[in-house]
Amino acid sequence: MLKKLSATRQTANKKEQGFTLLEVMIAMAIMLISLASILAVESNSINATRRAKQLNIVAMLARGRMIKLESEFEGKTFSEFRKEDGGNFDEPYQDYRWSYKVKELTFPNIGGGGGGDKGEGASGGAAESGGGMAEMVTKLLTKYLSKSLREVALTVFWKRGSGEQSFTVATYWVDLTHEFELTE
Repeated sequence: MLKKLSATRQTANKKEQGFTLLEVMIAMAIMLISLASILAVESNSINATRRAKQLNIVAMLARGRMIKLESEFEGKTFSEFRKEDGGNFDEPYQDYRWSYKVKELTFPNIGGGGGGDKGEGASGGAAESGGGMAEMVTKLLTKYLSKSLREVALTVFWKRGSGEQSFTVATYWVDLTHEFELTE
């Protein structure tokens, strides 16, 4: 009976001894992988937040500069306004710079030049003169639009790492003082 009692004590002691080295190593590996995953997700979240903040600053700077350009243009004609310019932003945004270009828009002649059925006899002559009138009006209109509209593209630049990033916005200005010419 004494032998039986000591044998049960030995098996009880074996159960109470704890984890084996292999079990501890597996648990540590699982914890290490979990912590590394959490750290990677958190790092990506911080980078995305930093990028969103930077894009918000850039959009704010572009909007402010575009408003300033529009107020400088107000009351002027396109010939009085510089076609290109640039500069740096004031403190605390001295790491950002801007430039703009004013581009003339050219519209195609959408009048075309016929291609439809001209009719017969006396009505054919009336259709031709009506088509010529429509083509002339279309040419005058496209000429007017080309002279009275401009595209303004504003670009904000900033350094990121070893390279440079840019953000461009565009708008269209209309010179309402431009006269409508009735000659081709």
